[in-house]
Amino acid sequence: MNLLNWQTQLRKGLLELVILNMLSKDACHGYQMVQVLKQIEGMKIREGNIYPILARLGTDGVITSETKPSQDGPPRKYYQLTSKGKETLIEMNGHWSTIQQGIEQIRKGATQ
Repeated sequence: MNLLNWQTQLRKGLLELVILNMLSKDACHGYQMVQVLKQIEGMKIREGNIYPILARLGTDGVITSETKPSQDGPPRKYYQLTSKGKETLIEMNGHWSTIQQGIEQIRKGATQ
């Protein structure tokens, strides 16, 4: 088994959930999200990996973006959740909690 590949696939699968949870707190730009993710052990990604996800989430109608001027350089695109995004996040977090609880039960040896 290729453990590195498994870790990569797990990280990819969790990125949407993590990004939407970040945006539930406040609007932020892509680079800002990458910096937060780099500080989480196991979630380190390259900056270019986040933008296709943000584009897809925008196409799906769960986030919107707004370009704002920046004091640190060129204008930045800030992302925020839509109403649909908030509803989707509630469902995703609920599903994640269910999976997490089930996995913990199995890890502790309780299968029923």
